Amino acid sequence: MTALVIEGLEKVYTDAYSGEEVVAIGDVSFTVEQGEFVSVLGPSGCGKTTVLNAVAGFVDPTGGEVRVDGHEVRGPGPDRGVVFQSHALFPWKTVLGNVTFGLRVQGIRRREREERGREFLELVGLDGFERRYPHELSGGMQQRLGVARVLTNEPAVMLMDEPFASIDAQTRRRLQEDLTRIFEKRRPTVFFVTHDIDEAVFLSDRIVVLSHRPSSVQEIVPVDLPRPRTWRAAVDAPAFRDTVARINDLLRVDEDPEAGEPEPAGGGAGA
Repeated sequence: MTALVIEGLEKVYTDAYSGEEVVAIGDVSFTVEQGEFVSVLGPSGCGKTTVLNAVAGFVDPTGGEVRVDGHEVRGPGPDRGVVFQSHALFPWKTVLGNVTFGLRVQGIRRREREERGREFLELVGLDGFERRYPHELSGGMQQRLGVARVLTNEPAVMLMDEPFASIDAQTRRRLQEDLTRIFEKRRPTVFFVTHDIDEAVFLSDRIVVLSHRPSSVQEIVPVDLPRPRTWRAAVDAPAFRDTVARINDLLRVDEDPEAGEPEPAGGGAGA
């Protein structure tokens, strides 16, 4: 079943200083199936986050359509949950209060929402921290809390906008493995924006590679890696290296149109 449909998406802004129109998204179309993890990659400034914001309902497309579970997106809604790069937690609420906030808004009784909240805190490794406040947690723990808060609401689509970009490399690798474990256990539908090729390949089932602005879809690259995944096993797999190389080639050609059609990917890798 298709959870998310993006069809002919366009977004044009008017520059506040010059008054000129800026085409941020030219023509973007792709789908995300239920229970699938899809990442979006592309050059800096290509509109990756703008596409995510259109799905979230934070911006109105100039053209095209976004549908979640068959319904057109016309604004934010509980069928979509967003994990931001900044943690966006309520500093005055406890860990349990943060993770159950959405359930409280929905009118779910306290006992039920706390049971569900504790379940997802345990899933992300934060059981025992229910009474703590966000400032008492490390950056990685705060991001785990952000993930748990979205999962607790069980949205149709989980949107993640470079959630690990501001975290140190060692913690980021651990959180990426945590996310694959959570995904493999709960199978949420995930739309993930990143600039990190290795991260996208490690996490995803498919990767949407966007072109320079005005962006369009260059290619949708499948990831042929078995699950469950660990970094140690993934980086040694030929499929991982070949997929990274293919995406690097796509981005290189997009930067230099005269480079021609990329050669078939070999064994090299890079990010």
